Amino acid sequence: MNIKKSLISGVLGLLIVLTLVSPAAIAATANTGTSTGHVSLTTGAPTTPVDPIYPNVPDGSTGNIGALTIDNITSLEFGSWQVSNTTLTVASTISNPNTQVTDVRGTGAGWKLQVASSTFASGGNTLKGASIYLPAGTAQTISGNTSTAPVLNAVTLDTTAGTAVDLMSAEAGSGMGTWADLMDPTQIKLTIPAGNLAGNYTATLTWTLVDAP
Repeated sequence: MNIKKSLISGVLGLLIVLTLVSPAAIAATANTGTSTGHVSLTTGAPTTPVDPIYPNVPDGSTGNIGALTIDNITSLEFGSWQVSNTTLTVASTISNPNTQVTDVRGTGAGWKLQVASSTFASGGNTLKGASIYLPAGTAQTISGNTSTAPVLNAVTLDTTAGTAVDLMSAEAGSGMGTWADLMDPTQIKLTIPAGNLAGNYTATLTWTLVDAP
């Protein structure tokens, strides 16, 4: 009996010790604390133009400086063709046709790039009814940019009306950083109706960057 009583007393004593020690041990491993991290971002103010991701041939760099800029625009060369009794549709021969916009305002306000074409003229003659088709290109950016890409639109430029159309559109919260609209030159088309005079025709493309979506 004494042995049993001793064993029982020992077990009870061990349980009491475990009960008293365990909560303290758990509490000792539950200590926590917090700290903070901080960074401040301000509107970008570049002092030199942003280089084109895809340089044009011929060069299309604008030299623009600021927090919202057109960095690169493309000229369009369509070669030489004979006057035809049917409508001519010809592709551009330019290398790396693209437009590029940089937005370092840090506001996420959005923007849109518009383009319009004047009438093709040669001396006192104009290229009647001509239009330029620009395809929806592919959005290219600098490595590491986390912003959502702008929307790239396929557009037709009426060279007679000279109406501006939206080629690139960045909704609020998108299009931040540097973005290029890289187009396939074989998909850039000039359409020339029959009935036009022979000549060396030139048009002017006007690119306008609007600081709102």
